[in-house]
This record gives sequence, C-alpha cells and structure tokens, in this order.
Amino acid sequence: MSGQHTARIAASAAALLLGASALRAQEIADRLTWHASLNAGYGRSSDLPTLGIPIKGTSDYRIFTLQTRVKLSAKDEFVGQLLNRKFGTSPLAGALNDVTAQWAYFNHRFDVGNATGNIKAGRTPLPRGLMNEVRYIGAVLPFFRPSMEAYSDAFDALDGAVVSIRQPIGDFSVEAYSFFGGSDWRSVVTTTTGQDVRIQRMENYYGSQLYLDVPFANIRLGAHAARMEVRTATTKGMMTNTLVSAQSQFSRFTLRAEQSNLNGFTPARDNHHKYVQAVAQVTDRFQLAGEHTISRSRLFFTTKGLRETLPSVTSTGGAAIFHVAPGTLIKFEHHWRAGYVFDTNVSTVRSQVPPTVVLAPERSTRYWIASIATTF
Repeated sequence: MSGQHTARIAASAAALLLGASALRAQEIADRLTWHASLNAGYGRSSDLPTLGIPIKGTSDYRIFTLQTRVKLSAKDEFVGQLLNRKFGTSPLAGALNDVTAQWAYFNHRFDVGNATGNIKAGRTPLPRGLMNEVRYIGAVLPFFRPSMEAYSDAFDALDGAVVSIRQPIGDFSVEAYSFFGGSDWRSVVTTTTGQDVRIQRMENYYGSQLYLDVPFANIRLGAHAARMEVRTATTKGMMTNTLVSAQSQFSRFTLRAEQSNLNGFTPARDNHHKYVQAVAQVTDRFQLAGEHTISRSRLFFTTKGLRETLPSVTSTGGAAIFHVAPGTLIKFEHHWRAGYVFDTNVSTVRSQVPPTVVLAPERSTRYWIASIATTF
C-alpha cells in the first residue's frame, strides 16, 4: 500500500471521527437547555440592622441561579441548578457557601388515564407553599424575596424523592405531592451571650402537599403537612410543620395569603407565621405591591405556669415595580419592621415573676431595598 493511499485512509477516518463527534455534540446541544436569573440590590436600614441590611447600607445583596436541563428521553430528564447568595451583614452570611448545588435530580413524567405525574429523585425542589420553588427568582416575585418569617432560610430543597400527580376534575384540578428525605434548616437564635447561627439537619422528613385549583377568580388553595427528625450534636427530636395557602388572580390584581406553624420536640418550638400580600397591575409596565407579616412565638420558662406569646415580628412593606424589558424588573421597596428579631441582640423579657411575664418594649426599624431582577 502506497504512502499516499495510507494518508487518504487516515484522513477519511479522521473526518469520520470528527463528523461523529460533531454529530454527538449537536445531539447533546439539542437535548440541553439552560436558564439563569439574577436578583441584585442595595439595602439600607434606619435604626437596627435586619435581614442582612445594616444602617450604613450594603450592596452585597444578591441571588444568582443557573439551571440546566438535559432531556434523556421523551419522559425523562436531568435537572441541575447552581445557587449563589449574598445577604449583606446577616449573621447567616458566614454559613452560606459562594456556590451551592441547590437542585440536582432525575425527573420521570408519567400518565395515568387523564392524570399526569412526576417522580423526582435526588436533590429536588420541596413542595411547600406557593413560593418555595421560585423563592430565589426575583423576576416573578413582587419583593426581593418571599416573607422571611413564613419561609425562613430553610426547606428550599429535599435530598430524597418526590412523587406528584395532577388530576383534572371538570373545570377544577387537584395536585397531590408526597415526599421523603432530608433537608437543612439555617437559623439565627438570640441568646443571653449573643446571636448563634444554627444549621440543623432534618432527616426522616416526610409529608405531603395538596393543591386545589378553582376556575372562579383563578383561586388556588394549598395545604402542606410535614414531620421531621432534628439531628444535631445537642438537639434531637421530632418536629412538625403545617402551612396553608390561598391565592386568587384577577386580570390586574393578585391576592395571596399563607400561614405556617412550626412546633415540636420542646416547648421552645411553638412558632406561628402568616402574611398577606397584594399586587396590582397599574399599567402593562408598572405594578404596586403590599405585604403584611405577623410572626408570634410562644415563650416557655423553667417556672411552671409562666408562658407568654411573643409578637416577635410585625412587618409591613410596599413596593413599586417597573418592567423595563422582557423578563427584567426594577423594584423599590420600603418596609417597617417591629418586634424583637433583628440582626443584633434585642431584649425580650424585662421580668418574670409568677404568674406574669413583663416583656421589654418592642424595637423597630425601617429599611429600603432597590433591586434589579432578570431572567435569561
């Protein structure tokens, strides 16, 4: 065989390999989609630091997500989402990694009669209330983030499995979810010595979420119930969480309300949080939003018979929202926050003499956030 003929064979083989590689790359590209969102702002507080916003202001306030979906078959896909968060001077800031894998799961879609369903396994979204799955997507939120009291910095993902099914019933429809796995709960607890950041692992986390969609006024009703085991070096026991939701959407007006109750292994866990929110579409590019939140915690003491309901947070806020481009919003928010939960120690109890407890005076602050949110 001549050298020239050998060279032609080698060139043909190389061309075939390159062609196959290019075809394979094109197939992957056809099955791959990606999305990203940015929610970045500047915040300033008037009297007390709160929610990571100091008195002198901060621009270190950002949420960025990058999501990829790979279509594996007509009914199967892999979904991964990376998350970057910065919450200013919040005590939680040191507990947040620069980049985390918020989601990484396999999803299989199935049909049963006229019902459709999904089986998700891995690090999946946790079905919990109206806003949990979109809690970091500022372009679909009227405020920088959902009510911190109702959603807290917890339960945003589940390491485990979620099975869901959607069943139409005439003009109505029902969505039912069951889930099992584990999740993280990040919180800040005020003690006599300062503020402690606690990251608790919840295992044997199981429960369900149910939604009912009513055609009249686009009403959506939801109920969530979960039970979980707390596992830390110093704390162990079972806790329960219930959350009820209601939302109605008219052509230019949206109203939603939710209440979350969290209680469990010790009397110290008896917390009730609720909010109501309204959004008005003034023009095609301008919205006004308002929100009122109430959070109450039950205080228990070593002296039997002493207990008190602490109005830990009362928050009222408003926002002006400008749609400056498709998928891009600019928001200006003002909030008034009162109670005992801030980013610094605030005294809660002035005295406890059986059979009464005297609470210290409430503290308050106002804070502002100017932000831009976009998706692409």
